[in-house]
Amino acid sequence: MCGISGLFSFSNNALNYIHALDQSLVVMHHRGPDAQAVFHNNSAVLGHVRLSIIDMSAGANQPFSDTTGRYTMVFNGEFYNFKDFYKELSADGVEFRTTSDTEVLLYLYIKYGAACLQYIQGFFAFAVYDSLSESLFVARDRFGVKPLYVYSSNTFFCFASELQSLMQFPFERNINLDALYMYLQLLYVPAPLTMLQNVEKLMPGYYIEVSKQGISKHQYYTLPVYSNNSPIIPYEQAQQEFYSVLENAVQSRLVSDVPLGTFLSGGLDSSVVSAIAAKHVTGLQTYSIGFTDNPYFDETSYAQAVARKIESNHTVIPISNSVFSESVSHVLQQFDEPFADSSAIAVYALSKYVKQYVTVALSGDGADELLGGYRKHAAHMRSFVPSISNSVLPYAEPILRMLPQSRNNKITDMFRKAYRYSKALRLSKQDMYWLWCSLQSEHEAQMLLPNYIPSLKYNSAKQLYVQGIHSHSNLNDVLYADQLLVLANDMLTKVDRMSMAHSLEVRSPFLDYRLISYVNSLPDSYKIHGSLQKRILFDSCKHLLPQELYNRPKQGFEVPLHSWCTGNVLQLHIQELLSDKMLNSQGIFSKERVGFLLQKLHSSNPGDSASVIWALLVFQTWYAKYIS
Repeated sequence: MCGISGLFSFSNNALNYIHALDQSLVVMHHRGPDAQAVFHNNSAVLGHVRLSIIDMSAGANQPFSDTTGRYTMVFNGEFYNFKDFYKELSADGVEFRTTSDTEVLLYLYIKYGAACLQYIQGFFAFAVYDSLSESLFVARDRFGVKPLYVYSSNTFFCFASELQSLMQFPFERNINLDALYMYLQLLYVPAPLTMLQNVEKLMPGYYIEVSKQGISKHQYYTLPVYSNNSPIIPYEQAQQEFYSVLENAVQSRLVSDVPLGTFLSGGLDSSVVSAIAAKHVTGLQTYSIGFTDNPYFDETSYAQAVARKIESNHTVIPISNSVFSESVSHVLQQFDEPFADSSAIAVYALSKYVKQYVTVALSGDGADELLGGYRKHAAHMRSFVPSISNSVLPYAEPILRMLPQSRNNKITDMFRKAYRYSKALRLSKQDMYWLWCSLQSEHEAQMLLPNYIPSLKYNSAKQLYVQGIHSHSNLNDVLYADQLLVLANDMLTKVDRMSMAHSLEVRSPFLDYRLISYVNSLPDSYKIHGSLQKRILFDSCKHLLPQELYNRPKQGFEVPLHSWCTGNVLQLHIQELLSDKMLNSQGIFSKERVGFLLQKLHSSNPGDSASVIWALLVFQTWYAKYIS
């Protein structure tokens, strides 16, 4: 796990950018505090900051070159099955100098070129420079676990693991209003958009080839889609096969030369991962956080029950409002691109404390998007079933709108969900899915941006993610859309940014491409059956976990954002970043609409205003740091 950066010059003056490369590494030192180095010649400069996980020796530091010096690589990620290729590559005459996965990956690329991507089990973003052909190869993993930002002009092509790192190279920084409009709806900016014009995120499953002749982009992996023509595997057999693939995915992610543990939130996904890991690691270290001032959001009792069952060494990390208040500025400063999923705050706090004990942590991320774990999945399926409530609720929308809504307690949260569901029933299936994914509607987001009109670029970016949803879409269509949109751009971005802020590597067994391929071949009834969500995960892993985990509603990794916004935790940030002075100087947001949201925040019907305010605070912090 590391950070990478580099530049390819079309005019043989790459050495002019060596200072910019050095600065790009400095600003992402947190991604790799163990070593830092650069490679440079007239055509290319490459940089790397290293977090040592496998082969701790200096010989495995990067940039890493083959023995001839022709090929040089910078690599961020993990190549779990690298040992499988020792024999093959040794037979080809390779004499390995290290025991690192980096060296194996480099020689695998030298042998197979872009086809090497088909052999990698793991997650990655890497670049290889060929000094003989003066060309650059850049690739991102299948699901977007590792980030990669790219920019190109007539003069140069550059890339980096973080946007702030990329911004050390010389190009104009102009706000991409299409991305901002989408961010105000989703709370994140989905690839290929970024918050800056002319800068892109490389899409998951893609690679780029760069030479003096130009740039070409290629897709090497497509998410497997469920086919109605697929043979149906008996459910009992599917349970056994699913568990076997999942256990293999967990076991392969336990390879490490540094201390390793697991996140254990108390939910099903992280509990299953921890339970399987505990079968293979004696005295497994497990970690969870508790909200001491907000018991509604606290799940530590469930986490402790799992820890007792699997006999792990469990640590509960208490997070109070005062602790968060002390660190909120640090949290806001970690977003090198605006990202407002507030659960990132909890991941940040968890990662900060877990890093004190281990360098690698396994998580349960991805299970919801694979297996139908979100409330919206059950709601989407419910929308297809004729019922009295589905007929009546659309007409009850005006009444539901007036009921008190917030995420602060069960009653107001129930009203909030009922109101969203009533709105969804009036929409097409594509618009319904977009509503499930959004905090604000397009209309509400546009009210914040009085000078913006949605463009063709926005519409095509949105269509990229909803095109698989149609009037008769089943659950698998929705899960496929979630794997493209929510998983890659929200969940994985959150975990990467917040964990790497503390130099902690997080591994997600549910993102093993073999497991995703298997799960996506299963009918939706194996994922949601009646009121049971993630059915096959529950049934195949029932023997691992305590009974109380099966008799509880899904909580979600949420934080008490409303109380933080209305209390002392965020008041100074609100007063400074959303002041009339700053809003007027920017000329981006509607001052009237921001004022309305602040009033709503303190009303008896706050709805999701706290989350919108948080999204604005995140953007304003980013804008002040990187733009103004």
